[in-house]
Amino acid sequence: MTLDRLHEQIVASADNPLEQARALPPAVYTDPAHYAWEVEHVLRNEWLCVGHVSQVPESGDYRNVDLLGEPMLLARGKDGEVRVLSRTCPHRGMDINPPEYGRPAAGNARVFRCPYHFWTFGLDGKCTGAPEMQESQLFCRDETRLHPFRTEIWNGFVFVNLSGTAETPLATLYDRMGTQLAPWRMGDLEMVAEMSWDCPFNWKILVENFAECYHHIGAHSKIFEPLFPGKTCWSEDEHPGYTVAHLPLIQPLADEVRAQQSSLRQFVDIDTVPVEKRTDWYVYVGFPTFLLFAAPDRVYWYQVSPDGPERMKLLTTLLVLPEAKQLPDWDQRLAEDLEMLKAFHLEDMEMCTAVQRGMHSIAYQPGALSHLEKPLWLIQRYLARRIQASGGPQGGRKPVPLRVAS
Repeated sequence: MTLDRLHEQIVASADNPLEQARALPPAVYTDPAHYAWEVEHVLRNEWLCVGHVSQVPESGDYRNVDLLGEPMLLARGKDGEVRVLSRTCPHRGMDINPPEYGRPAAGNARVFRCPYHFWTFGLDGKCTGAPEMQESQLFCRDETRLHPFRTEIWNGFVFVNLSGTAETPLATLYDRMGTQLAPWRMGDLEMVAEMSWDCPFNWKILVENFAECYHHIGAHSKIFEPLFPGKTCWSEDEHPGYTVAHLPLIQPLADEVRAQQSSLRQFVDIDTVPVEKRTDWYVYVGFPTFLLFAAPDRVYWYQVSPDGPERMKLLTTLLVLPEAKQLPDWDQRLAEDLEMLKAFHLEDMEMCTAVQRGMHSIAYQPGALSHLEKPLWLIQRYLARRIQASGGPQGGRKPVPLRVAS
């Protein structure tokens, strides 16, 4: 199948109503040409989340980030500003903090020093020293710096736009999402744990799996289905920047929450989250790769790093109020929650890995979607709009319209 033909199929499928929706063609998850198109027209052009401000709380704090082949530094400067800088030295292209040979991928520094020729750079990326360059007629220290990526901070999360061409600010793109999540005060939360995963599947398989609750019935039959049955979960109507699924607790657990006696409370409740919002948990997908799972006392963030048509890297993280660490049994509570996080993600890893394998089967034909898979249909429609916006094949159709509730 040619890339144009594949994109025609995506646009045609996305134009159907949910009741006539099907899964995407297998090539969307396996084809190198389509992945290259996504990198150029979706991933590099959109806002991608690379961290949370709590990961670099003090001046000089930094951590390596690698995304779509770009080696970067998430760093807090002497002025308190959080920046995303290139790790590529402007002299000879050396990674100034290569992780392969034992250099710490996170820490605190007064300056960044390239190990190749000892050029140094301030926390803001400006060159502060370059030995033995006095005879060069081309070198100008004031014009030399680590490349600063276009960065925005939204509710404590740090986003970059690699191309520098994103037209819509995050505050606009995630407008209603920001209003809905405001009670969680995510900028005040602290990241207290993270787990790294090397994933043998396409990044959209993970995003789709995260977005829909239909798979509670099967994949999470012991962990989530008893708490939030798949058939009672529901998704909001279309928004250009994100999807959100509501996971209502079963009635006895919802009654506990209303009585402020929830057996599911693991840490310290975020007191600004009203009671009526605590009887649901919430799953957000900010297009294209911003994944949040919000509970009354914690937030899980998934950092998605596509690494080819059939591979990705993932960081699963936990954020809580800082005062939660003062609980007398904090260590035990944290260990228990991480065990649950690991358990349900291992279930997801099994499903996503097996789905990727199925994308290569000659027997597979994309099946009809359930109404509980509405987020997948919304993701398809987002992808179709990106295809059309890039000047790709229109499939003989007008641009896929947003079907936003009034």
